[in-house]
Amino acid sequence: MSNQGVIYTELNLGKNPKKQRRKYKDIKSSISVTEEEITYADLNLRNSSQEHPGNDKDNHCKATVIQEENNSSLIGTQKAYHCRRCPKEWLTYSNNCYYISIEKVTWNESLVSCASKNSNLLYIDNEEEMSFLHSLSLLSWVGVFRKSKDHPWELINGSTFKLKVKESSDDERNCAMLYSSELKSDSCESSNTYNCKHKL
Repeated sequence: MSNQGVIYTELNLGKNPKKQRRKYKDIKSSISVTEEEITYADLNLRNSSQEHPGNDKDNHCKATVIQEENNSSLIGTQKAYHCRRCPKEWLTYSNNCYYISIEKVTWNESLVSCASKNSNLLYIDNEEEMSFLHSLSLLSWVGVFRKSKDHPWELINGSTFKLKVKESSDDERNCAMLYSSELKSDSCESSNTYNCKHKL
């Protein structure tokens, strides 16, 4: 038998009772379409683990899932949620904890600050995570740098960074920051906000 934990969920559904009809005009015809029906679901998640017998308070999470239903498909969107396994002021998303700082510091100072929180300066694993971070409208340092303009971008763990960083003409911009929906190069000595990330 596997030692993996089991996650139990309670699902509370409530449908939005309001439906409206709207008319959409096309060049050739006028079409009447029922507005999308939205279903809200509050999830209470409990992680059952042998490591924490009888102590599920530390492993209790809450999430909200919004399900949109139209004539052809169902779309589920999971909102970010707070989980007691992360510190109270941290955000939990997809098995990661995120600390959102409002303090402005240099890139090196942000590395030290995240290390003091037992985490790493924000690094982005894939495009899905990039989209999530974009939805939060974050502007912050990320754990990506290069030794000089002639060197490749790399993560703080030393591996090559695979996503695109928008270059600047300035040779001194060797640290990356999350800016709107893209990554941009910036001077490592600039003061910017930062975010820390800790894997669960």
